[in-house]
Amino acid sequence: MAKRLAVVFLAVLFFVFSTGCGKKGASEKEGKTFVYQLTSNPSTLDPQIASGEAAATVITALFEGLARQSEDGSAVPGAAESWTNNADYTEFTFTLREGLVWSDGETSVTAADFVFAFRRALDPATGSPTYSPMLCIQNAREVHAGELAPEELGVTAVDERTLAVRLAYPVENFPALTALPVFMPCNEKFFTETAGRYGLERSTLLGNGPFVIDGKYGWDAGKYINVKGSSSYRGEAGAWPSNIKFYIGSQDIDTSNPLQALLDGTVDVIRLPSEQVEAAEQAGCGVIAFEDTTWGLCFNVNSEVGRSASLRRAMLQCLDRAALLQYLPQGASAAGGVVPPSSTLDGEPYRESAGSLSFPEAQDTGALLAQALQELGLEEAPSVKILYPKDAQLDLMVNEILKTWNSTFHTYYNMEALPEDELLSRVASGQFTVALCRIQPETDGPYAALSLFASAGKNPANFEGSDFQALLDSALSSGALSSGAQEQHAGTELYKQAEQLLVDQGVFYPLYFQKHYYGTGERVEGLVIRSYGNGIDFIRAGK
Repeated sequence: MAKRLAVVFLAVLFFVFSTGCGKKGASEKEGKTFVYQLTSNPSTLDPQIASGEAAATVITALFEGLARQSEDGSAVPGAAESWTNNADYTEFTFTLREGLVWSDGETSVTAADFVFAFRRALDPATGSPTYSPMLCIQNAREVHAGELAPEELGVTAVDERTLAVRLAYPVENFPALTALPVFMPCNEKFFTETAGRYGLERSTLLGNGPFVIDGKYGWDAGKYINVKGSSSYRGEAGAWPSNIKFYIGSQDIDTSNPLQALLDGTVDVIRLPSEQVEAAEQAGCGVIAFEDTTWGLCFNVNSEVGRSASLRRAMLQCLDRAALLQYLPQGASAAGGVVPPSSTLDGEPYRESAGSLSFPEAQDTGALLAQALQELGLEEAPSVKILYPKDAQLDLMVNEILKTWNSTFHTYYNMEALPEDELLSRVASGQFTVALCRIQPETDGPYAALSLFASAGKNPANFEGSDFQALLDSALSSGALSSGAQEQHAGTELYKQAEQLLVDQGVFYPLYFQKHYYGTGERVEGLVIRSYGNGIDFIRAGK
């Protein structure tokens, strides 16, 4: 049975039983308080606007999509009690649970709330950064491009409890996609009344999930968000945790040593640095890893150096890749492409089917350099500073790059190590020429990773390439073809060509893949942790 996953995400449920780390002693798993430190301060809890792991985690507590995720990543009933599909998985009909109400305890949740949310997410005026999983819906691409009105999107409220969704091509597990925050419902009347402040504070937030913000002072921006079980929730038989304390920053909670924070019960789940993984496992903690990030040399094509493709290519062609890969950070692996290993296409690991890209071999760059200088109107190669994250191994890797460039171009190049947050901020604002930076898609699939270089909002290279965009469009459209190995192969090849173009044009030169680790303590079970920053679902969590 063919699977057409436009852009999906992975979810993993893991358990820590009696051997779990932290405090010992049996306890009932229901009604407990959970503690988690958010990785950042959510700037908004608007599901159609918010992005990042922190916002996704809180939104998953406060809202509920048509489906939720089970332990194996498949869809289980959420706001919808059931659904049906046609034979080729291009039409889905969802039936909402009876008696669903919003967190005000009075307003009904209806199919129209999902229609409004879907249309709003794809309306270009909204500027949603996480809309890409919706591109499989009929007319979604045209709506987002402004070529069709949002009302032309393939979603219809048949009646108050029935939602019909038409897809542009088969997506067998479409219901699982609806667990993503961007698919969460939105009440149009309430949204309009918030006058542009929807999701920015407790009073402008209306959810339908298993939790609500705990009281008038439950949300202190930049410090904490406390939630409690919602009395109006009509989904699961009841959320197991009674409260979740989401701390922000380190003012009220000390997680400077993440493993110790697990062992002493300060938190119940936390991101672990790679150097603590082995110790966490030895202590009996639950550990899960996602290899969902790619690091590489990124050129700012708006800079003096970066605007010349010839110079970018010259600076990459003189590098000895094998020499650079001697200095991989702890836990990293050599990158075979731009798309990370955890990405899937048609339900299969994309990286395995696509294979590795072809990388420039060290060679004479005289002709390219001469062409670049002519393009730039310069007599000699300009000086460049490489920005990169602080790491002892990366000091060696970047120094190796500088030695090659200094000897090849006879110009002084230098380096600047920065804390990762500052590095990412500099790259996002375009204040760099060359940076060793990361590519981390927000959802699964090669499109999600590669479209970062086609997005005006998150494009680290500020790159605009019509050939690149055409390859992405063709790869995405290949899903509309009839199911079969030939079409699957075509999609893989098109995405790989797009990856290769980024390397060949010197836009992004992948160096290594990085894993992210999570650990659990206090004999925690039932947490669903999603890759690609799609947050943590606490609804079935217990101790």
